[in-house]
Amino acid sequence: MSGGRLAGCVVVVTGAASGIGRAIALRCGQEGATVVAADLSADGEATVETIVAAGGQALFVQGDLREEAAASELMQIAAQRYGALHGLVCNAGVTGTTNVVTATDEDWERIMSINLKGAWYCAKHAIPHMAAAGGGSIVNLSSTHAMRTQFNHFPYQAAKGGMQSMTLGICVDYGRQGIRANNLVPGFVMTPLARRFLDGYPDPAAKERRMLEAHPLGRLGTPEDIAAAAVFLLSQEAAFISGTSLVVDGGRSAYQQSD
Repeated sequence: MSGGRLAGCVVVVTGAASGIGRAIALRCGQEGATVVAADLSADGEATVETIVAAGGQALFVQGDLREEAAASELMQIAAQRYGALHGLVCNAGVTGTTNVVTATDEDWERIMSINLKGAWYCAKHAIPHMAAAGGGSIVNLSSTHAMRTQFNHFPYQAAKGGMQSMTLGICVDYGRQGIRANNLVPGFVMTPLARRFLDGYPDPAAKERRMLEAHPLGRLGTPEDIAAAAVFLLSQEAAFISGTSLVVDGGRSAYQQSD
């Protein structure tokens, strides 16, 4: 696919095996990017196969991005295989269901290492390649929990808040090298993981109805909604946008529910 808003761009997408990451990788491929899809799960190979079957160019790299060596190798592979690196989407992440008092060191290390440290390692090793290419765009997947949270989401909301602050630092420190950095802030998105979350309630249908009532647009988000926003932030249409947070939540965070 030679046309599209990302034609000629090499984009790394982490957590690309399923859900939001898969949707972003597929959309980047549709928009003409060469996609390097990364995931700890071998299921990321299926994402690449789908892109290639549609006429795109893609490569799967399996690795644990909690390890700095894996993040460094991922960026080297992308830049050396395709000659440059222009875009990075840090999507890989996990959630949690504890709070400040009940959280353990294991909870903290697991969530912080995947959500925040992994994103830092990726940005750390992507930025030199982007600078060498004349610039690029980093999109960090944060969460509305970084701004308005709910019960028992620590340290997830702390990790996502840290990611948003890190994005500001990248914007300020590397803007003169042509590198933009933005946060993409999803609300509730119906992924396989979200489906399992709902199914864990005694009455999943009732829980889903209550969630729908909190969305002014009257529906829950889809991975494709987030993918469309990611492509925009990666593209030259967002050439003067850096250091900002784009909330994609169907209006949920704007709605103050009645007591």
